[in-house]
Amino acid sequence: MSETLVCCVCGDGVDESNSADCNFCQEPYHLRLRNDSDDKDCGEVWISSEHQALEFGCFGCLGVEDSEESPAEPSVGGGH
Repeated sequence: MSETLVCCVCGDGVDESNSADCNFCQEPYHLRLRNDSDDKDCGEVWISSEHQALEFGCFGCLGVEDSEESPAEPSVGGGH
């Protein structure tokens, strides 16, 4: 029996095809994995200049209040 995963930001269901796990809270969140997808985003992914690896963050941990009204690229800087 598979576990039902829920987005930590919006509370809707997620699966491996439309989500990632936040590096900060380790919870799943919606993330469009393809640019041509109409799925929603409840977080961001970026390349860490320190670790030279992808980092994943949900809007909750990044301090973005409402993903529907947030800018396309929230400010993610040296503090992360």
